[in-house]
This record gives sequence, C-alpha cells and structure tokens, in this order.
Amino acid sequence: MSGGIVVTGWGMVTPLGFNADFTWDALLEGTNPFVALKGPEWQGFEAPRAAQALEAWIPHTLLRRDRSLQLAVLAAEEAYKHAGLSKVPADRIGTTFSSSKGGVVSLLTAGKGPYESWDFLTDFFPHTAGQLLQQRLGFSGPALSVSSACSTGIGSIAMGARMLQDGECDAVITGSTESSIHPLIYAGFQNMGVLSNQWEGPAAFDLKRDGFLMGEGAAVMVLEREESAKKRKAPIQARLSGWALGADAYHPLEMEPKGQTIVPVIRKALKKAKLHSWDIGYINAHGTGTMLNDKVESQALYKVFGDKKAWVSSTKAATGHLLGAAGSVEAVISALALKEGVLPDTRNLTHPDPQCRIRHVENGGVKARVKHVLSLSYGFGGQLGAVIFSKV
Repeated sequence: MSGGIVVTGWGMVTPLGFNADFTWDALLEGTNPFVALKGPEWQGFEAPRAAQALEAWIPHTLLRRDRSLQLAVLAAEEAYKHAGLSKVPADRIGTTFSSSKGGVVSLLTAGKGPYESWDFLTDFFPHTAGQLLQQRLGFSGPALSVSSACSTGIGSIAMGARMLQDGECDAVITGSTESSIHPLIYAGFQNMGVLSNQWEGPAAFDLKRDGFLMGEGAAVMVLEREESAKKRKAPIQARLSGWALGADAYHPLEMEPKGQTIVPVIRKALKKAKLHSWDIGYINAHGTGTMLNDKVESQALYKVFGDKKAWVSSTKAATGHLLGAAGSVEAVISALALKEGVLPDTRNLTHPDPQCRIRHVENGGVKARVKHVLSLSYGFGGQLGAVIFSKV
C-alpha cells in the first residue's frame, strides 16, 4: 500500500510520564498513577483520588497559563521535534487540537490563585490550546478545534487527516489536552455514579467494575501525506489507514444498549482502511469500567469481529480517564503497541465478565507483532470515533 496519511511524530504528557517514552515504559511496568486529592476543597469527599500528570519543567512564559495549556505545549514540543517539523514551511503546518473542557479550572479558580491578574477568559475556550501551539511553535497553517467530549482526540485526528487530503497543509499537529480535576467536575461525575470506589483502581470488563477515576494529560500526533513525508525523509512511525466518526444520539449520558451505533463506525473505519475485521490485531477499547459502557462496547466488538478475535484492552486504569485527552493519548499508545510489538493489558482485570465476549489482554500484556490496530473513543452525548493505524 502506498500513499495516504502517515504519522511522523508524537508526544505525550500523562500521569505515567512527562513524555511518550516514559509513559510507555511505566504503562508496561504497571505503575499505579492514582493519588489522594488533598486540600480543604476536597474535604467533602470520601477518599477522593485521581491520576495527576507528572510534574515537568514548565517554561516561565507559561506559568500563568491554564494547566491544560501547559500540558499541551509540552506534548506538542516533543512531537514537533520527533517529526522534525522545523523543515516544513510554517504556513504549511496546520493544527486540529482541542480540549473537551478548555481552561475550566482557570475559570473556576479565578481570583483565588497566585495569578489572579491573568485574564482567565483567554484560557477558557477549547480552541485556545491550538492557538497557543501555533504561537509557540510559529506555524500559521489552518487551525480547527474539535471539542467532542471524550472523543475529542479522535475527532481531532480525523479532521487533521481530512485537511491533508484536501491539500490545505503539508503537516498537521493534532491531538487534545485535558486538566479538569476540580471538586465541581469531580462531584458531577460522582453524582452520575461513574466514579470507581475500588482501592486498587478501576477494572474495565471485570465483574466487579464500578466506574473510572479521573486523570489529566495531553497527547499530540504529527500527520503528513506519505509522499511529502518521504520527500523530506521524515521518520515515518505508522500509517493512519482508517478513521470514522459517528453519533449515538440515544441519551445525554447513556449509550444505545446493544452497541448498534458503534458497529457502523468501526465498519466505516475498516472500509476506509481497505481492511477486513480479521486484519485487526489489537483494539484499544474505550473501556471506561462502567457497567453499561463495557457491556455495550463488548457487544459491538463481537458483532464486528465475532470469533476472529483481536486482542482487546483498556488502558484507562493505567492512565486514569483523561476525558478530552483520552482519545489522543490512547491513539499514541495504540501506535506504540503497533511499533513495539507489545500489547498493554487491562489493569485489575481478574474476573472477566462473561457478557464481555472479547479476547482480553491480561496480566502484564502480550508480545505480539500485529499489522493493524484500532483505537476507539466515545463521549457523553453520543460522539463516537475510531482510528486505525497500520505498519508502514
């Protein structure tokens, strides 16, 4: 297969590490990212926990900016260097980068922190991160913000690929960021009944699953047309062979109970990639660890893949549920699994639910040289997304 869209670089900042390599190593080592949330603002909660991104050096010019923006810049600078984008004309680099909640913490804490003089509204909007990346890295191609709840990252990747196909730019910095660990947001998820009470952490697809725990982070991918990437001798990491977006449109918080709306999204992505279901070797599932999500997602996967079972895992118990950043972080993890030949496990999966009829990756991961991987994301309100990466 020749032509198409390729991945030439990536970067991540997660609760497992402040770059992609550290995140990947900690993911395979089984590092537990969850910590107790301390401070007077958390006293009204019983044992609140979340996965906070590891501290890294923050440029002094960003110290007054929202934390989601700081994480975005760190991930983008890593991806920019990884892809060698300095060789691409600034006006030919575009961005599709966003957040599901923008700088909501800056808004909610306005006037209470050490930088109360900062105009918090500047950091509040979901498109601000992409705008800041353009300013910071000096590129001036087209910019698009896709904010679609927990599928924001995959939506951004799909839109970036379309920009390249339309010839609007030669490279796209795409991804998402999220830092919204705040008592108000935490309370909202708690009131929905979707936060886990398991001390060892969430357990997707397990009989005892009871929800997820929040996390924060950012991830960036650099996408290019294969011809131009090869022309400038860019380090091609993988091919973005297929993608698709869809809508559940069933309920503001719940999913269509039989997975009927997920199935066509996966099949559209497979069709675009010119692949069959049995070609997929690994699936990074959305796998939130809630009773409904895991059951519905498993039903959809079984309908598409049947007994031609790809390995499946959810990495949210390893990173926390990164909300708007989940799709982009999990896309990078999927591409790394493809490149490294190691499939990460589903943490804390000890008693698989028989209703989740999938081929689980358990107990420390699986070494497997697969040719194609699929990453899935779904968001409250019904936003659905799928991306497929293939070996070059």
